[in-house]
Order: sequence, then structure tokens, then C-alpha cells
Amino acid sequence: MKVRVLGCGGSFGSPLAWNRNGNIDINNPKNHRTRSSVLININDQNLLIDTSPDLRSQLYNARCTKIDAVLFTHEHSDHTAGLPDMRAMSLINQSIIPAFLSSDIKDSMTRNYQYIFDGHRDYSPFMSVKTIDSTFSIGNTKINTFKHNHGSIDVQTYRINNFAYSTDLKNFYENDIDKLKDLDLWIVGLLRYDPHPSHAGFDQINEYINYLKPKRTLFTHMTALLDYDELMSKCPENVEPAYDGMSIEL
Repeated sequence: MKVRVLGCGGSFGSPLAWNRNGNIDINNPKNHRTRSSVLININDQNLLIDTSPDLRSQLYNARCTKIDAVLFTHEHSDHTAGLPDMRAMSLINQSIIPAFLSSDIKDSMTRNYQYIFDGHRDYSPFMSVKTIDSTFSIGNTKINTFKHNHGSIDVQTYRINNFAYSTDLKNFYENDIDKLKDLDLWIVGLLRYDPHPSHAGFDQINEYINYLKPKRTLFTHMTALLDYDELMSKCPENVEPAYDGMSIEL
């Protein structure tokens, strides 16, 4: 399995608008972050988690022209607004691309992107909706999922073999964190150092890491308040910030 971090920025990306650099060194390319998406190659399939607003350039940089399925974590626009870019993937490969999502967001996603899923006038549909269960399969790939808290809404954590992805994380419910034991790689959201109403802060995320003890942890969904080198200096062993284009073989 190969995991590529397409983007690891928060909802604004990093840096922000012109001359709004936050706390980052803009001369470090690892601080230039597009919105968060990840591409997984497994069993001869390309699985995409979330369709960020920067998806077209992300897939271009990854030299990817085929997506076999998309898994959505939640409906916020920084994770869904690149959905129209799937039309090119559909046309190139002459395929209807399945979108796997929770029943919680099915109605809003199909309403907001009706022409994508149902077609409209001269547009034929190019994606189909697949409602997820706690365990489901895409081809020969088994996927486990559960909800975690993101403030006023819930978000899906996805686990594929010993890899898991938990963006926009505030808290886990009950004993769900135990479903993430024995990981080789955990990609987890870290918006900023201090807690946010919808995101856990650095100390809380590290408590989760200390409990789970994954072999490797990468931070994603980072704002321009987090400088790569500074954050790296604060990270314990086997924990580090991701960067756009980062690729990991598992």
C-alpha cells in the first residue's frame, strides 16, 4: 500500500492571502499547504479520501489520472469542494466513480452536487452514492470506519489495514479510540497548538498518540500558525508534520 498526502492544510490553506503568512517561514516549501486530501494506492486501486478545493492541481502533481473510489470524511467545503474535478477522471476512464459517505451527509451532498450524482440537462452523472457501514469493501480492500467528534458535527475516521486517517478531530466517542491500536501509520488532524472548539490541540493529540503508540504519526489539516521546522522540533519520536506530496510505503 502506498499513501500520498495530496494536501495537509487547513480550510484556508497555508500561507493565507498575499502577505498573510501566519507564523510560517514561506521560504520553506513544506509550509505551503493545499487543503487536505490523501491518495491511497492498494490492490491496483486508487482510493481518494476527500476532494479538496485544490484537487485538480494535487492530482496533477501526483500524476494521477484514475480514481477508483472516493471516501468522504464529512461535508465541510474544504473537504468536498473539489468534487467537480472528478468529472475529468470519469471522462478519461469512462467510468462512474463511487462516492462512499455516511448516511448523515447523503442528502446534503446529493442536493449540493445534484448534477454530479443525478445529471442535469446536458450533463450525465459521473458519480454514484454508496452509503457506508462500519465495515465495507471496495474490490478486495476492506475498510473499517467510525465517527469521531468535530465540534457540532461528526467526521469519519477510516482504517485500511494498519493505516488510519482521522482529520478534523476534537474527541473520540466511548472506546472507539481502541479501534486504532496496532497502526503502522496514523494521519491525524492538528489545526494549531492550542485547542479549538472543533479541533483538539497539540497536547491532546499527543495524549492520543501516547495511548495508541502507532509506529508513525503524521499531522495534517494544519493552519499557517504551524511552522514545519518549529513543529518538528516539538514532536516526539516517530511523530512529524506531513507536507504536500509526501509519500509513504506501507
